[in-house]
Amino acid sequence: MFVMQDMDINGKRYRGFTHAAPNMLEMLQFARGYGDKPFIVFEDQRLSYDDFYQRVDILASQLQKNYGVVKGDRVAIAMRNCPQWAISFVAGALCGAVMVPLNSWGKTDELMYGIQDCGAKIVVCDMARLALIEAELDKTDCCYLAVEPDNSDSAPGAIGDKVCAFNTVLAGGLVDGFAQPAVASDDPGMIMYTSGSTGFPKGAVHHQAAIPQAIMGMAFLGVMTMQLEGERKLRGGAEQETPLLTVPLFHGTGLVSGLLMPLQFGQKVVMMYKWDTEKALQLVEREKITGITSVPAVIQGLFSHPNYGKYDTSSLFRISIGGAATPEGLPELIQSKIGEASRSTGWGMTETVAVGSTMSGAIYDLKPLSAGVKSPLAELRFCDSDGNVLPPGDIGELQMRGITVCTGYWNHPDATAEIFDGDWLKSGDLGRMDEDGFLHITGRIKEIVIRAGENIYPGEIENAAYTLDGVQEAVVFGVPDPVMGEELAMIVYARDEDGVSVDGLRAHLANGLAGFKVPKYIELRNQPLPKNITSKLFKRQMREDFIATLPR
Repeated sequence: MFVMQDMDINGKRYRGFTHAAPNMLEMLQFARGYGDKPFIVFEDQRLSYDDFYQRVDILASQLQKNYGVVKGDRVAIAMRNCPQWAISFVAGALCGAVMVPLNSWGKTDELMYGIQDCGAKIVVCDMARLALIEAELDKTDCCYLAVEPDNSDSAPGAIGDKVCAFNTVLAGGLVDGFAQPAVASDDPGMIMYTSGSTGFPKGAVHHQAAIPQAIMGMAFLGVMTMQLEGERKLRGGAEQETPLLTVPLFHGTGLVSGLLMPLQFGQKVVMMYKWDTEKALQLVEREKITGITSVPAVIQGLFSHPNYGKYDTSSLFRISIGGAATPEGLPELIQSKIGEASRSTGWGMTETVAVGSTMSGAIYDLKPLSAGVKSPLAELRFCDSDGNVLPPGDIGELQMRGITVCTGYWNHPDATAEIFDGDWLKSGDLGRMDEDGFLHITGRIKEIVIRAGENIYPGEIENAAYTLDGVQEAVVFGVPDPVMGEELAMIVYARDEDGVSVDGLRAHLANGLAGFKVPKYIELRNQPLPKNITSKLFKRQMREDFIATLPR
């Protein structure tokens, strides 16, 4: 099953799994065979695989026949995790569309940028996102399908000229004549937006073969782990593998490991309207949750909750940690709560469909604070600042080559040229490979701050601060945090007479930025900030000085 061979993608040769589906369309057909087996649980909704594909087929036929979606058109999704998100992704993909998951935590400008940059033909959004962009709809040529706030099956009818209720479309039923298009493995299949070193969001373009290969790679890890430690049987009354989805579906990890892999293997996915630790514990007990994938902060909060012992968590045995380094003590905390859990972690990027390195089970236990061993789909190397390849063990910039690496950035050829060295993707992360083949991430050479798995570009926040009257100078940087991985800190120079306050600045930032981009720490100064000999703000020194003031 896990035989590998050389494959040609866009004229380049990569190693891939021979038996992986050649494209997303073929991959997404497989799960129809699970029939009436439970697939999605969300609030009071329960969908079997049959229920899910009935809705998928209706939406796909409507998109193709009534909305004119053809192979290569972009279909964007902007909403919180819910069944309609999954239905929209699969339906659009079956039309041969390039699927574009947008960061639903973004505000008006961020959402509109993604919609306009990708040239979306259809945008499926919930009412909360529609409210943010409603005044801007005339700036686009696309149609909007709006999901009701309670995500119910009610159908409110048409909403304006460009907007139709999602359920009104489904109520139209299956349209005759749907024809699944022919797609090649190297046709574009998905665009995922990521923040980059230039400060604007960039859409990483993934070909059709990338996701099937990524899912096969995850299956390989599972089989390898099982061979090392034996098959782990369901426990605590669970009748089906049941992951709790805590990661946004617009993330590579959420989409691939949280939705598409469970879809392939007949699992039941439990979604939450929003994260609430006690509600999660209730769901673990009620739905017999078997696995959770999330950032360290969520995992630590779950197992440290004061009411943890009130709930039956005996079904839980798979815990996967990503998005930030695993804090010391967390593996031991997990084991103390659920015994010999199958724990896992890894390293990956939006640009690689979260593929890079990984480890689980017995392999994880060998070096739980590392980022694991490289995926069979990945080639990894480390380079110095001049691009020279370093010998094993030396710290350098981590670069990756492989079949799941994006083909480039949509509409940004300069950014594409900047991040690639030939076929090698430059991650901006510093790391090394130890003598046993385990990857260790030691830092980053780029300014992006990663807070609980979210990439944040400081320049965007600095620019937002400068729009407040009275702000003379502003710098933003990341500081270490044992729970979030990093937190944002901002230092602002404003004269006393300017009337700038920390509370006022925080409110100003919150009005225009997603909540996770508002710095935890804000320091006001009434003197100009230090600069280097070229008159640039001395950010590195300010960061070091600021970190020295934090409690240890």
